[in-house]
Amino acid sequence: MPTAKKSIPALSARGFWLCVAGLAAVKLALTSFQTAYIWVGGAPLDDELMFRAANAISAGDWLGAYDYLTLSKSMFFAVWLALLNALHLPYLVTGQALWCAAALLASQAFWPWLQKAGRGNWARLTVFAALAFNPAVSAAYSLRVYRDNIFPALCLVCFAGFCGAVVRAVFAPDARRWPWLLAAGAGLAAGYLNREDAGLFLLPFAVLATAVLAWLTLRQRRPARLGALAWPFALLAAGVLVFCGLNWQHYGVFALSDFSSGSFADAMGAMYRVAAPEGYTPLVGVTKETRQLLYDNVPELEPLEYWLEEDAQLQNDFRDPELDDYRVGSFYWAIRRAAQYAGVYDTAAGAESYWQAVADRINALCDDGTLPSWTGRRSSTTPPIRAEHVLPVLAESAKGALWALTFQDCAPCETLRSIGTEEDFAAWTAYLHCQVNGAAEAGKDTPYYSPYQKLAFGILQGVRYLYAALLPLTFVYALYLNLKNIPAVFKSRRAEAILLWAMLWALLFMATLRCAMIAFVEVSSFGIGTSTMYLATVHPLLILFAAVGILTGRRPRHANA
Repeated sequence: MPTAKKSIPALSARGFWLCVAGLAAVKLALTSFQTAYIWVGGAPLDDELMFRAANAISAGDWLGAYDYLTLSKSMFFAVWLALLNALHLPYLVTGQALWCAAALLASQAFWPWLQKAGRGNWARLTVFAALAFNPAVSAAYSLRVYRDNIFPALCLVCFAGFCGAVVRAVFAPDARRWPWLLAAGAGLAAGYLNREDAGLFLLPFAVLATAVLAWLTLRQRRPARLGALAWPFALLAAGVLVFCGLNWQHYGVFALSDFSSGSFADAMGAMYRVAAPEGYTPLVGVTKETRQLLYDNVPELEPLEYWLEEDAQLQNDFRDPELDDYRVGSFYWAIRRAAQYAGVYDTAAGAESYWQAVADRINALCDDGTLPSWTGRRSSTTPPIRAEHVLPVLAESAKGALWALTFQDCAPCETLRSIGTEEDFAAWTAYLHCQVNGAAEAGKDTPYYSPYQKLAFGILQGVRYLYAALLPLTFVYALYLNLKNIPAVFKSRRAEAILLWAMLWALLFMATLRCAMIAFVEVSSFGIGTSTMYLATVHPLLILFAAVGILTGRRPRHANA
């Protein structure tokens, strides 16, 4: 007689939590061997800005003395660093712990759906493990002291919170949704305050999920629960108001930043509308000839001409030698520094008035035909979309998606050694409560890593190779299952089934949107090449689509497994 196949023993709830604790401990143990990478004097717009602001917060001086960089970026990460310092928590390990917490939240978000699909705790554990060991969140870019260290986790909390609320509204109408809405609001607010582009990435999903929840709530005749749907946006509004209020109190400007919104964005938008005499130049938003037109016609900009065109240090820091001009992604920093040299940034209110005067003057000259204009009025530090951008953006979007699917540039250690003096290393190490990779190999300028570190990095690299091989296959299989199930989903005529199917596709759409957003910035402004740091929010969405898509789209052999 044939021998019956043995099924995998069911995993109890207690076993699930023990496995979660064990897997998280392994992940934290492996990443605890990582060391931070710093470049003192080489990252004034990024890492050093955040570190300086965090130290100012710790000293009770909000973001510190005002200059052209103080309000140039969203500063939640500086608050995060100051909080870790106050709690004496190590920067890198705590960032990984935050990611594991976000991964757990995501696995819990889909748990009722997994149960309904006949899946047990092994499936829930699979989702957690697949997210927790995501190589992209422990890649070399995450070792910098920069906001992208926590941004993927904040975004995942937002997505998981809304998904958890929708899944429970479908499968457990009587279950509490407010904890999931609070989690969604926390991720939405923190993510929005962490990066300027987070709103374009998180808000579309937040609005769509809220509309779906409102419809389900009314359909289930529970109008009393509608009020809770405002909580995520209330948390977002509260966070924005707190930051804006602190900026008003310390600098006299009620804004999150004086870079991506307000009069500086107005001024940049006005400069971009001026048609370049020599036509479109890739990556250059305001050409040399255009700047000369502006100097000649806008008196407010005339004092900046020397700094932008002749100052050797500013040219070295921002001008692209190959283009012999400023790329879009460098020009707005160059012109702000030039304005600081000209005394514009003595006060925040003065800078606000100055850039508004520049914007008003350029727009008036464009409107009356004095300056050639190729587009209408706009307010943005991002250049307008041109026909020349379309094909390159599509190509870069596809490259970014493949880059994320195959976990490119996800090595768990930095091959460059930190740059700074011993005093710099001591100051950063003391504040961050973690080591920097400042030691060099004997006779070389490459970082020294101990045998234990190399072992941990080897294991993490092996995990990366495994993900790079498995995610493309599982993603394609999940895509196949979801396409195959379309007739059955719509034939059932159950709104809930259609909503859940659509939710997975919405996650995939958000991954695609992020790839397109980064592709446009790369093609129009940066030209630095495909970067894992900017795509790190895509990986968890692809993992969720693959894992949940397979576990819910494929009928299990043993419902109790």
